[in-house]
Amino acid sequence: MTEDRFFLLYDTSFDDMDAEGSPGFGYVLLFSSEDVEQYQMGENPACAAVSMLFTDHSDGSISGDLLGWAHLDAEIFQEFPLGHFLLLMEQAAQVAINAYRQVGHVPDRLVAQHLDDEELIQFDVQFNDLQLNEQQSEQQFAQQLMSGRPYLDS
Repeated sequence: MTEDRFFLLYDTSFDDMDAEGSPGFGYVLLFSSEDVEQYQMGENPACAAVSMLFTDHSDGSISGDLLGWAHLDAEIFQEFPLGHFLLLMEQAAQVAINAYRQVGHVPDRLVAQHLDDEELIQFDVQFNDLQLNEQQSEQQFAQQLMSGRPYLDS
């Protein structure tokens, strides 16, 4: 693999609701920073990518579902073990939904990186257009986001 990071971009064109009306948030998994720069929201990617739906169920559970693959014949899909991909998707769903539950805003980007222990994935959670009101300082926002540290507990 060219990078040891994976990029999950929030793309509203993949958002959905399940049968019980629980919100789902669509993400596209890209495998390099170059692909991230070229990706156009709502369009079929010109690179290897996976679309996913992370659902915040009314019973409090969280799920991650595969929606589709782009360029399945790409080399990255031969190199990337399926078990690692499923672990990444499961943990990314928990990170995204827990961040949404804590701050009421869907993360625009998750940057995932495997640490030395292959079972442990570190996430950088990014909010591009989040506007804090006057009562919220960045420090209060960070404390609210860190409460429970779902990305370390999952």
